[in-house]
Amino acid sequence: MIALVLNPLFGLLDYLTAPELFQQFMGIRLIVSGCFALMLAYLVKNNGKVLNIGFMVLSLVVIQDSWFFSHADLDDMQQMSLSFVADFVGAGLVLLWPIGLAFTFLLLLFGVNIFLYSLVSELTFGAFMANGGFLVAACAVFSMVMVVSRYYSLRAIMDSRAELLRSNKQMSLQNEIIRQKGIELQNSNSRLREFAHMVSHDLKTPLRGIRNLAGWMREDCSSQLNKEGRTHLDMMDRQIIKMENLIRDMLEYSKNGNLDSTQEWISLDDLIQEVIETVDVGRKTKFMVKSSVPVIKSTRLVVGQVLQNLLSNSIKHNDKQRAEVIISVSEEDGYVRFSISDNGPGIAPCDQSKVFRLFQTLGESGYESSGVGLPVAKKMVEDSGGSIWIESERGCGAVFHFTLPNDRIHS
Repeated sequence: MIALVLNPLFGLLDYLTAPELFQQFMGIRLIVSGCFALMLAYLVKNNGKVLNIGFMVLSLVVIQDSWFFSHADLDDMQQMSLSFVADFVGAGLVLLWPIGLAFTFLLLLFGVNIFLYSLVSELTFGAFMANGGFLVAACAVFSMVMVVSRYYSLRAIMDSRAELLRSNKQMSLQNEIIRQKGIELQNSNSRLREFAHMVSHDLKTPLRGIRNLAGWMREDCSSQLNKEGRTHLDMMDRQIIKMENLIRDMLEYSKNGNLDSTQEWISLDDLIQEVIETVDVGRKTKFMVKSSVPVIKSTRLVVGQVLQNLLSNSIKHNDKQRAEVIISVSEEDGYVRFSISDNGPGIAPCDQSKVFRLFQTLGESGYESSGVGLPVAKKMVEDSGGSIWIESERGCGAVFHFTLPNDRIHS
């Protein structure tokens, strides 16, 4: 557009400075301007590349000015060379060419000028170069260097901007995904809380029935029960109370989701004994407790539930006539370490990661398991800042370890 407007104006300048050449030069300018107009129309209609159109426009200007230059005498050389310089300076300011295109343009410039000089000009080569040709060549080279440097500097800026836009777009997509996942997580947590509330309510109902049955047996059959029978009823009452407390704690945990909100000082000897009484109803398991940590500050629900899950698994999956379980508690590496080892069938290394997956069971002990206990224990331990793992070989028993941070210990 700039070349289309300025080319006739340079024609007017030709008329004022060289009226004798006006008719010939003005005709060429009109032809070139017509080509500019056609290229501009093509660019607008077909969304052509500005880079290619700019190359074609400036190439026509070079051919045009080379024609003028070859016809000029010594009096007109300076004016013609200044016209050339104006073209190149304009190119350096507005065009962005890669180095290949700029080199091609320079070859075209020198080729056209040499061809037209040899065909038309009556001046010697020395006079031609001394009176404007050298200025044109130097300005052309300088302008093309400026064109190329602007191309690569602006290209780097544009590439950086494009990369920034892509990064922003990806970040927006990631934020949207995170937002959607957050909504899904909130919905999932809400459903889990509703499920825990429903389950706890459903579990309390049969427990109340069992307690009523135990009370009726004590009232109606007290004269027929011996001392051992009454002891069993008392044990049943204690187990019912523990189960009710466990359901209450689980419901509270599902509501709050905060393990630190119910921390207290816990006597590990007492807690371990309570858990043993809960899981070893048949009194057929030999337990051994080795603890060097008497008291720990933690959430009773977490420690008790994890111990109960691990002890229950050690008993119910044991294939020996007399199950043996060793419970060890010690301090090491900034943590309290609980270890529960048994003399059961063991777990193959390839299966050890499966037992911590929700609803995943090995199904080899003949005991029907839900596949929930160990995943829940794992979550509770990790939410408390600890870890849980297995050491076992097939046929050599298993050792379950879990840790809690050491800053919760009170000696």
